[in-house]
Amino acid sequence: MTGPPLDNGAVAVDGEHIVAVGPFQELRAAPGGEVRDLGDVVLLPGLINAHCHLDLTRLRGETEWRGSFIQWLLQVVALKQVRSEKDWLTGIQWGIEQLLKTGTTTVLSISSFPSLIDQVDNRGLRIIWCPELIDFNRKQTAEEIVREAEQFVDARPSLLGHYGFAPHAPYTASGGLYTLAARAAKARGVLLTTHVLESAEEDDMFRRGSGPMYDYFLRAGRDMRDCKRVGEVQLLGEWGVLGPHCLAAHANCLTPLDAQLLQKTGTQVVHCPRTHRFFGRGEPPLKLLWHAGVNVCLGTDSLASQPANAELNLFAEMQMLAHAAPDLSAERILRMATVDAAQALGQPGKLGQLAPGAWADVIAVAADEQSPDPYETAVFTEKPVAFSMIGGKAVVG
Repeated sequence: MTGPPLDNGAVAVDGEHIVAVGPFQELRAAPGGEVRDLGDVVLLPGLINAHCHLDLTRLRGETEWRGSFIQWLLQVVALKQVRSEKDWLTGIQWGIEQLLKTGTTTVLSISSFPSLIDQVDNRGLRIIWCPELIDFNRKQTAEEIVREAEQFVDARPSLLGHYGFAPHAPYTASGGLYTLAARAAKARGVLLTTHVLESAEEDDMFRRGSGPMYDYFLRAGRDMRDCKRVGEVQLLGEWGVLGPHCLAAHANCLTPLDAQLLQKTGTQVVHCPRTHRFFGRGEPPLKLLWHAGVNVCLGTDSLASQPANAELNLFAEMQMLAHAAPDLSAERILRMATVDAAQALGQPGKLGQLAPGAWADVIAVAADEQSPDPYETAVFTEKPVAFSMIGGKAVVG
């Protein structure tokens, strides 16, 4: 992804890193090392899923879209109350299997049940765990919630470099919680990820003080003084949340001013094409974001907002985006799941590319005799990956 495709190419790996990329004949001439010929395939960087909820994998097909985002959200909340810990853990492991067989090598997962992390077998998958932070209808203060999250990650040295913080959304996390979480993320040099403007109902709630989401939270006793003044993006700016460390999920209902503010602060955006389609939304604001100079990457979201037969599959997300935006090239779409996502996660040069010094996260998809374009072959593949390596270790094939 950092240069033109190589015909009959090869990747040389030493330990966890790539040490050379080039024509096979040249690399084979180097002394020592095992040679593995994968046959007629396209080699590409491991895919990066920048927005996922692994613990909600078991909710596939259990929610229904009835035209109201707040009503859908309440379905998810209700299901969270009745599932067992074993269900959630089983869902996480099932999600990991889906990601690995479909080429994802790195995933950012927002965790509603962070205590389960200790029991997860990640199978080699790079997982950035982000405890979900909510103070709406909670007895704990914002200070206590953020302190507890910090203590949780500090008590687990294995999470070093593999965690972030995830205030859920402006309607369930207060300005105080956002500000404290943003300070904690910046002090530790980790990501803060949050849902932003996922639905028109949110935009109505904050920008105009109207609509079903506003009515629900008003009845539920939420402090509504942050509504009917500015939009969510401007609120997050006031709370000190926006910045290169911030990954905003969805960002569907943007104004040009919002896009400019995201660009000015260096905030990154992650788009989830099949969730977008599940909720029947219109054209995503990708052109607006790109025109403003905002980096946009891809995620699967959770299976609670996917069709009943869906999997956590970034190839399916890329294909959905190609269908929704036919003017986008396959190369541009693939960048969103590789180099653009690496930038969003703060790992440029390490993830999302096949180049010396990068981590040896390499996948292979079957070549397509009908398509000489390797980008199209990669994006439109419908088969499980033929091979996947993470950190120099084969995990598939």
